Amino acid sequence: MPFRPPSDGDVQRAVDAFLSSSADRPLDATFGVDDFVHHRREAEEPDPKHELAVVSMDGGRVQTREEIAGRGPGVHESHWREDKVARLQTMEANTFEVDPCPEPPECFLDPKKLKKLLEPDNETESSTDKPVATELPRPRWQPLPLIRTCVATMEKVDEFRWMVWAEAKRRHFFTAARRAFVADGQEYNWTIQDRLFPDFVAILDFLHAASYLYAAAVVIGRRAPDPKARTEVLYHAWIRDAWQGRVGEVLPILEAALRGAEVGTDTLPDDHAWRPVQRAVTYLGNHRNKMNYPEYRRQGLPTTSSLIESQIKEFNYRVKGSEKFWNEDNAEAMLQVIARCLRDDGHSLRDYMANRPGHPFRRKATKPIESPTAA
Repeated sequence: MPFRPPSDGDVQRAVDAFLSSSADRPLDATFGVDDFVHHRREAEEPDPKHELAVVSMDGGRVQTREEIAGRGPGVHESHWREDKVARLQTMEANTFEVDPCPEPPECFLDPKKLKKLLEPDNETESSTDKPVATELPRPRWQPLPLIRTCVATMEKVDEFRWMVWAEAKRRHFFTAARRAFVADGQEYNWTIQDRLFPDFVAILDFLHAASYLYAAAVVIGRRAPDPKARTEVLYHAWIRDAWQGRVGEVLPILEAALRGAEVGTDTLPDDHAWRPVQRAVTYLGNHRNKMNYPEYRRQGLPTTSSLIESQIKEFNYRVKGSEKFWNEDNAEAMLQVIARCLRDDGHSLRDYMANRPGHPFRRKATKPIESPTAA
């Protein structure tokens, strides 16, 4: 038989077969599931009685294109779209009588390191480049990740929120001993938390809060005779206040600086010199009830969304690129495949590819192939 490259229909059917077998439910042509199916989804038995269940959410970027009749092949009407991603993570954590880490880690005090942490496409520095510690390390206080699953979609928030809720229900997150919802300040994150996860402790990602404080410190420090030194002093003081749960003491300082600059109360243009300070006041003021970090650490809860940030990078490796332009249906299908690849439980894509039935373009194996994950 002469070789025939697989068509789009072949790829669609193969992905559909894998996803349907993984989730034990049919998928529609665009791999979406309506709200009714989400509501019907039941929790898997038995309940594992999770010690700590964490839901975190973020968004990436995908370049899409339009198929326009009569304009031929190529990229037409390209634009960036947001893909919405959630990570559902079980964790193991201790609780403490007092705050186990009252001082902010060194990485948060260094603006260069902070910038690297906030940019998901940057590689972090190798551990071999770091100086060797001269004192014994403190006992670990951060929660340890156990099992993750994730969901992702190009659909609107109304569809995405039920995908997250259904996966949390399937994994018994609502009966976990401790529950947390960690995200940045994106408005729809906290709408979802308020409506579908109200019993989860709401935690604002500390890294994003730190970035707003640093941007404000740069603006205010610029007015000093030594701008760099003044910026560092302001930032270190404010980051300690935020880390120790005293963001309420920082807000009046920022508000007083805005009044002194006489910029008024209207929203400033993005290119205005004082816009970063105004944004910091708005961001921290809107989310100050989610910034009790000493209590979160005492309860053994995560204080950053670093896990979902790293997961966004894993999605970006496959779907984001200057020369990648996706038809929206294909982008949605690829997001579902990536989400299945990244899960730590159940039937994975690797298992499926290792043990699938015969294929028209490959000789059938004479003996069963053992999945690497089966050991």
